[in-house]
Amino acid sequence: MADPKISVVGEGRAPSARDDGIQVLRRAAAALDEIATAPGRLRLVDLHGRLGLAKSTTRRLLVGLVEVGFATVDDDGRIVLGERLLGLANANAAQITSAFRPTLERVAEATGETADLSVYRGGQMLFIDQIESPHRLRAVSAIGGRFTLYDTANGKAALALFDDAGVDSALACLDPAAADRVRAEISQVRTDRVAFDRDEHTDGISAAGIAGRAAGGNIVAISVPAPTDRFREHADRIVTALRSALDSPVWSG
Repeated sequence: MADPKISVVGEGRAPSARDDGIQVLRRAAAALDEIATAPGRLRLVDLHGRLGLAKSTTRRLLVGLVEVGFATVDDDGRIVLGERLLGLANANAAQITSAFRPTLERVAEATGETADLSVYRGGQMLFIDQIESPHRLRAVSAIGGRFTLYDTANGKAALALFDDAGVDSALACLDPAAADRVRAEISQVRTDRVAFDRDEHTDGISAAGIAGRAAGGNIVAISVPAPTDRFREHADRIVTALRSALDSPVWSG
């Protein structure tokens, strides 16, 4: 990831303390995004490479994050998010879960399938609530699991809320042809408001999903996964339930 840049605030003027502070915050946010995307798999050298910063700068940044409890480094040098940050995130997730629970219940009841609630975190979708389908054969994802954006229904729905530059950044890991296919889907989702995963993330499982902004600017998604044969049979009912969920006042607009 390239070193985040700050806007020029005055031609010929030396950077102010405020400018320096904003740059530090941006770098810290970028570091936390990288750590969240690969929890327990990054060391200092990996973080240095991903951020594109000098190793000494990355080390100072990491030391600062550890000191305030936003990151932790284990005995093997592997980096994870710190308990203080996780506590804040969990409190936020609990508020979102509580607010969206009635809407999630209506989707589950209307479809007869599993209904998932996820929130965008660190370049992925974090699953924070779920109502399981009563079917013996059903799709279930673990609460706390993280899923990619480009091959999941909730991820594509979330991507549709990004600007074009944000979409390009999220799809940078794909080859050009695959990225173009996802961009075409995102364009359609921006019109239809419903995204699909047709045997993409998990073979034999398909899903539809919606996303919107919630309180605090959080990007929140509701998705309905099901075994592919049953999903195809009941796709219209699933899409109708999700479109109805978009009318819930829980979304902030």
